[in-house]
Amino acid sequence: MADAANPRLNLVTTPFRLKGTSLPATLMQPNTDRLHLLETELKQRLAKGNSLLKAAPLVVELKDLESFNLRGFQKLCTDLGIQLVAIRSADSAFQSEAKSLGLMALNTQERPLVAANQEELGASKVYEGSVRSGQQLVHEKGDLIVLGSVNPGGEVLASGQIHVYGALRGRALAGIHGDVQARIFTLGLKAELVAIAGHYQTSLDSKAIQTGEAVCIALQDEKLVISKLSGMS
Repeated sequence: MADAANPRLNLVTTPFRLKGTSLPATLMQPNTDRLHLLETELKQRLAKGNSLLKAAPLVVELKDLESFNLRGFQKLCTDLGIQLVAIRSADSAFQSEAKSLGLMALNTQERPLVAANQEELGASKVYEGSVRSGQQLVHEKGDLIVLGSVNPGGEVLASGQIHVYGALRGRALAGIHGDVQARIFTLGLKAELVAIAGHYQTSLDSKAIQTGEAVCIALQDEKLVISKLSGMS
């Protein structure tokens, strides 16, 4: 068991896993609440063959609008063959209306760059050995250090940074409570999925996480940036 003098992690096998997929949702950010303008623009884009509008579910972000005819917009999407599934907004009125219309309501409240109280992060946790398929390591309050590899189907999660001193072939999710300064380090990047503060890439989305190189992964401007670790590959 872990203690203050020997902060190690026990490996657990979970009854199920949550996985990111390559099935995207298109995010729409309206600059106006005028439905006729939105309708005109949507029709023009559809006429030009914009596949994003019909190839994936649509999420509409309302954080910059004080009012919006959500019911009317939902009908407009239905008429145009667009699958509206959710809104993103911190406004409770928008959220309530979305739920009444059968839509998901995703919150867009800003996450802190760092934890409000650094003491809450706790100590780093260390696991010695490989994380096999179907196994998961979770550290809720700090950095996670794996002295081994993460195999395909294995998963490591931490509220802070993740260090994999081996090959990362499974999934690594850092900053799981919203720490956008968290990073992921590995000596061999061949991952199925990497994520920081909810921003993720999968091996199906990008070959950049399949290079096999020693890298550091960080979040910059809401995008994952992968940097090679000099002298480590």
